[in-house]
Amino acid sequence: MSMNQNINAINSKHFPSMWQDSVTDIAWGTLFLFFGYVLGYYFVISSALNGSLPYAAATLICGFLTFVGFTVLHEAGHGNIFRMGSPLKPIADILGWISSAPLLIVPYRLWQRIHDRHHAFTNDPERDPDHFSLGDKWYHILPNVIFIPIQYHIMSVTSLRHIKTFRDTYPSTIAYLVLVFGSLSALVHLGYTTEVISFVLIPNVIGVFLLAMIFDYIPHHPHKSLDRYHDTRIYPGKLLNALVLGQNYHLIHHMYPRVPWYKYQEVYHRILPDLEAHNAPIEDISGGIRPGFMKSPNTRNLLDGGRSVNMLLKVAKIERLTSDAVAVAFELPAGEKLQYKAGQYITVSKWLNGEQQTRCYSLCASPNKGELKIGVRHTPNGLVSGFINRELEEGKELIIHGPFGDFVYPPVSCDGHGDGIHNKSIEALVLIAGGSGITPVLSIMETALDENSSAPIHLIYACRSRDSIIFLDQIESLKAASPDRLKVTYVIGEDNAEPIGIEGRLDSTLLTSLLPALEAGDNASAASNTEFYLCGPEGLKNMVVETLANHGINESRIHVEQFVATVTKPVGERHRVDITLGDGQKHALNVASNQTVLEVANAEGVKLPHACGNGTCGTCKFQVDAGAVDDIPDAIPGITSEERTAGFTLACQCKPLGSLSLSEAAW
Repeated sequence: MSMNQNINAINSKHFPSMWQDSVTDIAWGTLFLFFGYVLGYYFVISSALNGSLPYAAATLICGFLTFVGFTVLHEAGHGNIFRMGSPLKPIADILGWISSAPLLIVPYRLWQRIHDRHHAFTNDPERDPDHFSLGDKWYHILPNVIFIPIQYHIMSVTSLRHIKTFRDTYPSTIAYLVLVFGSLSALVHLGYTTEVISFVLIPNVIGVFLLAMIFDYIPHHPHKSLDRYHDTRIYPGKLLNALVLGQNYHLIHHMYPRVPWYKYQEVYHRILPDLEAHNAPIEDISGGIRPGFMKSPNTRNLLDGGRSVNMLLKVAKIERLTSDAVAVAFELPAGEKLQYKAGQYITVSKWLNGEQQTRCYSLCASPNKGELKIGVRHTPNGLVSGFINRELEEGKELIIHGPFGDFVYPPVSCDGHGDGIHNKSIEALVLIAGGSGITPVLSIMETALDENSSAPIHLIYACRSRDSIIFLDQIESLKAASPDRLKVTYVIGEDNAEPIGIEGRLDSTLLTSLLPALEAGDNASAASNTEFYLCGPEGLKNMVVETLANHGINESRIHVEQFVATVTKPVGERHRVDITLGDGQKHALNVASNQTVLEVANAEGVKLPHACGNGTCGTCKFQVDAGAVDDIPDAIPGITSEERTAGFTLACQCKPLGSLSLSEAAW
């Protein structure tokens, strides 16, 4: 094992749980900050009123105090002031409400739910409520400063109104707004207009601007990466740590949101080897061996040395292939090239019809070309494929994640130690595609043709009509460039007015006739070292596999594209899980021990409170009232080991070991 492998092995077992050592029963630092913040307001305003402090200075100080108070609000919202289960927990909510007052139109409970969503969907332009889309420079967000709080309210009654946890905030929001603006109106009526402007309104604008810069723009810029180690940055420094109340270690907060703000620096030094092993964006603000402030390439580059992508990518080009199919090329970061294998796919995500839609699309270019391109056919009632074909424009961005899949060329076999290696002898290559199944097959064909090899390649491509042949020009160009190696047979089901290939349906008889090696007899030597790749409709794939098996082709030589199912297939006994939500609703699910409660609930249309779905935010925390669940790893930051011991679990991680009863945890 290499040194890097050793480091990563240590990291995976040791570092992820170290944050829990910094979670305290009572966050005394936050309590002291709250009392200092209240006293600060008292002394500043009283000094201004008695003439010992200029109003202008008081305005600036109150602006900073608004930022300070937000930290108390922030910590209360994350449940970081008192440990869950503490009888003092209601006090944290009181501190949160008091600290939200200078923010004027940001009620504590609404902000708490909004902020949970920010953590769950960091840098997602359509789900992260704090995502900035007004430009690349800091001053571009100035027009957005006033609009940010208003945007929260708009979202809560429009795009998020279907979520119960947001609807539950409506009464407290109304009461808060009535109280705040009623108090301000009363002060104005009593003749304190100048004081309201100087100590409340202008400081509010200053405070919101500081919050937008320190909590959002600076740490998250350029707002492209969705990876846990790269979606925000760190710029260390003791003085900075005091000035911005720990937010120069914002990445620590996003990785472990249960850690109090004054412990971020401590956790940073403790897990620094883990951060460095994952190339987390750490910057030196005053010079040093690390990249300069806001200059780390790791905030905008591909992951794992170019072997992975999980970020927003701009659409560079859209090419119309047929009346119902397009090729979409994405713009990669400057100087970057995604290292994928021919035949693999990526996921494309887009917010459509009030939900995040994610689809798998195969990469259609040879990895040697350095392109990231997919082919998409508009399927009947296809929401995402329809959007890509009809509405997507060049210059727009989509969330891209991958690459994934084992349908790869060269074929992978095992060396006996669990490592995948490409060591098969290939005498010939047969590629069979149906409809849009040509997409990964084209990548495989291009890659194989790039090899310095004499192995013949036969593409059999079944389509419903000539006009529906995707990538026809490209296929014909490849055939013309390699006439001695590449043979192409089109099987056209109908509408073959301009004859091309064979008219009819690709069935077992036709397939056998197209492959003379199969007709030569079982285990024919010409076919025994042929690799078969097939992608298309299930019926076609099943027919081809059966035909090849009947002719003695070893299954290790047959490669079939199968996208991963979105819901885990249950294995073994299903256990009854009774769920009681906070509003008294009750649900009963049947969940196998290899499934999570949340994925089964989602599949059955049961709406459980959740956000990220991966254990980061802790939104789906439930009390285990009866029964046993599988252990949740320490690396999951949304729940502490003490909370697990106290009988809490996360629906997105909860796998029942028997009959189970859960109730929604109170915040």
